[in-house]
Amino acid sequence: MRVFLSGPMGAGKSSVGRRLAERRGVPFVDLDAEIARAAGTSIEALFRREGERGFRRREREAALGLREGACVVALGGGAVLDPVVRHACVDTGALITLMASPAELARRVGAQDGGASRPLLEGDALEGQLAALVEARGEAYAECHAEVRTDGLDVDGACERVQAVVEDLPVPVLLGRRTYRVEIGAGTRARVTDRAAVASGRVVLVRDGGPERPWPEDVRGRLEAAGRDVTVVAIEGTEATKTSATAAQIWDAALAAGVDRDALVVGVGGGVLGDLTAFAASTLLRGVALGQVPTTLLAMVDSSVGGKTGFNRPAGKNLVGTFYQPRFVLCDVETLETLPIEEVRAGLAEVVKSAWLDGEASVAQLERDAEALAACEPDAVVRAIRMAVSLKARVVREDEREAGRRMLLNLGHTIGHGLEAAAHYRGLRHGEAVALGMIAALRVGRALGRGAADGGERLTRLLEALRLPTDLDARLGADALRFIGADKKRRGDQIAFVVPGDPGDTAVVPLSLQTIERAVSR
Repeated sequence: MRVFLSGPMGAGKSSVGRRLAERRGVPFVDLDAEIARAAGTSIEALFRREGERGFRRREREAALGLREGACVVALGGGAVLDPVVRHACVDTGALITLMASPAELARRVGAQDGGASRPLLEGDALEGQLAALVEARGEAYAECHAEVRTDGLDVDGACERVQAVVEDLPVPVLLGRRTYRVEIGAGTRARVTDRAAVASGRVVLVRDGGPERPWPEDVRGRLEAAGRDVTVVAIEGTEATKTSATAAQIWDAALAAGVDRDALVVGVGGGVLGDLTAFAASTLLRGVALGQVPTTLLAMVDSSVGGKTGFNRPAGKNLVGTFYQPRFVLCDVETLETLPIEEVRAGLAEVVKSAWLDGEASVAQLERDAEALAACEPDAVVRAIRMAVSLKARVVREDEREAGRRMLLNLGHTIGHGLEAAAHYRGLRHGEAVALGMIAALRVGRALGRGAADGGERLTRLLEALRLPTDLDARLGADALRFIGADKKRRGDQIAFVVPGDPGDTAVVPLSLQTIERAVSR
């Protein structure tokens, strides 16, 4: 793995980077030193000769031109101001921001040379200049896998902190200062007390009022043991009760508890519960902090990530809602152990969707892991969650509000939602409906000449290996097609339909309902 260290001057990028490279037994690259070597002059001279714009151009070329292979890279303090550079670092390795207080940064820089070799620092008041620099770069520094504070740490201590992050890397959703991390693994729910520090007020914990499961009480106990005041709200988290009335239960309980704008709302449960919890948080007092602890596979790979909230109306599914991002997401695979295996498998449909969007390598990996996934083996499940969440995080950072590329994530959902609505949200799990919707979408793709002729057969084999339904013709009726016409992606008499071809080749195409009906009804 490649580890990239970012942060302001004085944070310790070079010293920590060298020590980390020694411990990991990989090369160390100081990007500024590489730029100076290639230019045959110093960084200060480059700034004088080419200005900051010219230097940043060289910096981008050097960062993107690094050879493949494991290494530790100390980036220049401003390298991540270029979104191309920072996104490439996140996508190809681990990007860690080292940070310290302005006073500590000034002490370190002053101890080196008083800032004389730092072209962006001029004059006195070093601490104030560094504080202003960090503030100006805040959006860029926030977009990383993790921030490691180096105040009070020696090089070895900081190195240990970075190594711990690299060994348990979260998936970041990069949205500037609103960046958050999705933490995936066994036991991640134990981190809720630390993550809840994003808000200082009362915690409103929303749980499912259905069959008793241990996880909400576990989370509540951890929060209360840490001294937090917790109000528990039990709701019925089903598609049939995904209504404004259920959201109002959360509002009313929170207001009765006297919450203020420092409150934190945490959803502990499945996808429906998470959607309603997020909607309530986005509207309560015009928006309070939100955390998600999804306890179903479907919620982990889809609804807990990306910021979509909402509820159903008689005309269709998720027709009213908001975009509102959580502050943290903790995907604890231990919570899947208490679910019926059929429910876990239903969540795999969203994983298949993500793999088909991501490309051939991800689909092939799922095919290799199919038996292990059908048996819910933890290592395979964690691998699948990470792939799906990583794909969604990349899409959301480019198109948070579904104006373009994010619409691709609706693959299988247009017809899937119609099937669910026609079944009155009973007897057909959401993931199962998405699986059938993907088969229908492949038929539309073939009718439009997209993809290999055996694409539908390949998808069907994969779904069957994962024990997901494939009997589309037995379930597709006039009612399901009627509900498609109410899809929220409709524009006039056309629907923005996600049409797949081969893995990695998917497009949004405006189609009439009649065209869709002819393609899927055979």
